[in-house]
Amino acid sequence: MQQSSPQAYLIIQFGNRWTNVLRLQNHPVFVGRSSENQIVVRDERVSRRHASITPSSGGWEVADLGSRNGTQIDGVTIAAPHNLQEGETIGVGGCRITFSRSLQGAFSASRTAARAAGTTGDRGADGAEIDARMTQDLERQTAIVHRRADSQWSAANLTYPSPIAQREPPARADRWGFFYRLVFELVRCETREQLAQVALERLLEELGLAAGGVVTIESASLVGDANIKLDETIDAAATEESLPPLAVLATRQPDGESYHRVSDFLVRTLIRDRQAVLARNVMDDSQLALARESAARNVVSIICAPLRVRVASAVATADDQPIVGILHVYSAGEERMLSDADLELAVGVADNLAIALDRHAANERLSQSLAQSRRQIDHLHEQLDSTTELVGRSQALERVRAEIRRAAPTQATVLIRGESGVGKELVARAIHRQSKRRDGPLVCLNCAALAPTLLESELFGHEKGAFTGATERKIGKFEAAHEGTLLLDEIGEMPSELQAKFLRVLEGQPFERLGGNKPIQTDVRVLAATNRDLEEAVRDKEFRADLYFRLRVIEIDVPPLRSRLDDVPPLVEFFIEQLRPHAGRRLSGIEPDALELLARHTWPGNVRELRNVLERAIVLGNHATIGVEDLKLSTLGQPAAGTDQGSLDNQPDSSFEPISLSELERRHILAMLEHCAGNKTKAAQKLGIERSTLDRKLKRY
Repeated sequence: MQQSSPQAYLIIQFGNRWTNVLRLQNHPVFVGRSSENQIVVRDERVSRRHASITPSSGGWEVADLGSRNGTQIDGVTIAAPHNLQEGETIGVGGCRITFSRSLQGAFSASRTAARAAGTTGDRGADGAEIDARMTQDLERQTAIVHRRADSQWSAANLTYPSPIAQREPPARADRWGFFYRLVFELVRCETREQLAQVALERLLEELGLAAGGVVTIESASLVGDANIKLDETIDAAATEESLPPLAVLATRQPDGESYHRVSDFLVRTLIRDRQAVLARNVMDDSQLALARESAARNVVSIICAPLRVRVASAVATADDQPIVGILHVYSAGEERMLSDADLELAVGVADNLAIALDRHAANERLSQSLAQSRRQIDHLHEQLDSTTELVGRSQALERVRAEIRRAAPTQATVLIRGESGVGKELVARAIHRQSKRRDGPLVCLNCAALAPTLLESELFGHEKGAFTGATERKIGKFEAAHEGTLLLDEIGEMPSELQAKFLRVLEGQPFERLGGNKPIQTDVRVLAATNRDLEEAVRDKEFRADLYFRLRVIEIDVPPLRSRLDDVPPLVEFFIEQLRPHAGRRLSGIEPDALELLARHTWPGNVRELRNVLERAIVLGNHATIGVEDLKLSTLGQPAAGTDQGSLDNQPDSSFEPISLSELERRHILAMLEHCAGNKTKAAQKLGIERSTLDRKLKRY
């Protein structure tokens, strides 16, 4: 068993004045430039870990740790460990460290150094006055007896126990159990307050203490970003009178007593040095005393440990670890004096608490991000529902809605038929949204838009190298629509050589990607849409009869807009509201005569044509309302000019009359004007010409 070394002191001196006194207590003390050392010397001539002072054979010895510039004893560089003697001075860069076995001896050495520097003469005081003043200062400086930057229980240094449990010392085995239980309880906490309270309670129970607290530095943020640095305002506050904002996260104190946080001096010390400290005789030091100490018990000792966010970087140092809070516990009254072992335990608890708080903050940010994404998705769903809504009040459209409600809950294949532009895709989307697959994908593919070879690749996918240009594997629409719905638009245009393979997949058979040999099974509901006469295609041998009957399990026929003109007014209102943001002006609506003109049009392009007409009128119009002059209707599908109801068909004698084209045009224009009650704009619309063209013709005739 190693014999304990007697108590001794190190007086640390920079330049002509001493700065601190460290009490040696039977454990090594390291000197160097790194903040992880007990004695930190900020000097470029000093190595990160320069020298060590360790107990040895009832005394203390100093050893150089392979530094660049060496370690001196009374000015002489040592080559081997040196046993320290009373009053000897260790030189490390610009720092002088005097060794003494008593405060009186330490004072004598410091006084000698002060006199050698001429400070006593400058002050004009005798030796006794200096002795008294320096002795008081030395006693006050010894209040902070230990500093620690890390712990064996910190996550960064944690190593799993030996597989042979009996080789673990009993005390260390108990600590393993303590930290296992602590981490388990921290994982179950849901809030920052719970995390801090659990860590504080368990530490106090383990140390047998009654009081402590956890405070957070509010201007620092708990984040896991490796690039984050300590806020500059905190660094500035640590060196000035002001402090960064502090908030209490958890406390514990005896019944009937109020919470008292640590002193401003300790807060600044932890922020500046990023090390945990153990201080004793706190009541005798005005800088270390708890805030509002007059209302607190007699504090025997105190431990303060910083909550540091660990930076995941191989080159990161202690200065790269933002401090987001402070964990502190203290003993008072008849409670025991805290030790360095207690300090190491507190550092381990603080580091694990910091990790838990950091993870909790990351989870909160993730939850907020997910909630925001969910709100955006819901908003997009609302926009999608508004743009894919079946708008109208006609009986024909109500029949379509009823058929959708009956077909949607089933798994049957649906064939949607109708002219181009009637809204077959809207019907498919309505079926998908009302089905049990609504949470799955809806994948659409236009069979008429691709060549036969590309269509097969789009449907079933391909392997890398399956054909020229296949540089990587691609999944097909069937795989993409797994557990969802696949809409095949213009199914009547599918090549005959692909129809057989498609029929097999419809029957539930697996398929293979192009160039592959692995069978793939998917769960997909197929909806097909067409504007083609499939019956005629079957008779002409252009479409397989078995595929036709397999697709036509449920058939929904969407009527053209000309057969449900009652739907034009609500559609106009819907499209105006949808396109209003693109107007570039305040748009109040549509004029009655313009709406009447739209309601009489035959709409060969169906709903798609109606939307395009309104979009053009809204974008190019100049007035607050849409007028007849803003509407440019197509003459496609209109009755021929020679058979217009206001022209030749109204002649009493329908027999042939040989006249010139100009005369025929003149008569037709006059008949159209009469039909439109002299409204030139309406007449121009009916004739399919510009208003200015009509005016020129009227002048000519």
